[in-house]
Amino acid sequence: MKARQVSVRVMTENEFDKELIESLLARRFGKQARDIDVRAALGKQDAWQGAYSLLAYKPIPTAIIVDADTIDRELTDEQLVDIEYLLGTSAPRHMWLLVLAQPEVEAVFFSDPAMLERIVGRKVSELEIARAALCPRAALQKLLPKPRSGHGAKQMLKKLSDSDFEKLLVSETFRPLIEFLHRQLSAKQPPPRIHRSGDAHFARDSFSRSR
Repeated sequence: MKARQVSVRVMTENEFDKELIESLLARRFGKQARDIDVRAALGKQDAWQGAYSLLAYKPIPTAIIVDADTIDRELTDEQLVDIEYLLGTSAPRHMWLLVLAQPEVEAVFFSDPAMLERIVGRKVSELEIARAALCPRAALQKLLPKPRSGHGAKQMLKKLSDSDFEKLLVSETFRPLIEFLHRQLSAKQPPPRIHRSGDAHFARDSFSRSR
């Protein structure tokens, strides 16, 4: 059986985030998402250390999306500098991306109460949203029904509208990831075909043609 050709990888810190990001990428990139290898680590440190090792051993463009575990911007920036310094010793800067979500990836769902209510299927109180400020992952999992399979992210995203997906994709958490993956996947595309019509020459952009 022929091995799957991977153009870019994404490291997450747990299985829920892996399932969440795989579902988002399938929605955003369609068939191209098969070229993205999303992996779950056993925590934040394991994620960036694993990315470091993979970049050094097999230099495939790699995005790391993990939790900052704090809402303090200064502490987040300190972590960013330290981890980016380490990653920079394993591969050139254009080969990797580090996203630190404040305080956790799941915080993005609490930024829009209407979207959150569509996900959980009921009204969410201001108190529930306030309690989620420091630990949004735990708060979200309490609000979600027990998943029938997997870790619940796929079932959760099925409840979102097209506009909800667009909000997620342009959020501070996911926008840098989407932009990085788009650049890497576009770089792997074959050059645009050149068509001749008399003396006129024109090329169609391969990305536009695929939409």
